[in-house]
Amino acid sequence: MSDREFAAYVCEHIFEGSRPVLLVAHEDGAWQFLCGDSHGSDAIPRVVGMNHILDADPSLRDVLDLPNNWEAERSSVGLAWTRTGIDSTAQ
Repeated sequence: MSDREFAAYVCEHIFEGSRPVLLVAHEDGAWQFLCGDSHGSDAIPRVVGMNHILDADPSLRDVLDLPNNWEAERSSVGLAWTRTGIDSTAQ
């Protein structure tokens, strides 16, 4: 299956291209590409083709091997990713 066949959720900042992806989550089978910043309670995630995200930042391919219910975070583009499991019981 190619990257083009996957939908991904992005925050408004990523959708607009105003901030880089600093947090990637693979949770319950869904992919999220986020800026890592706070968003208002009325923020609505956007759905895009994963290929658009990867075309804009090819370094994101480094985390496509994230297992389900894991996330990866970096403090800046070009820096190393820190991977952690998502605790689904902490809500």
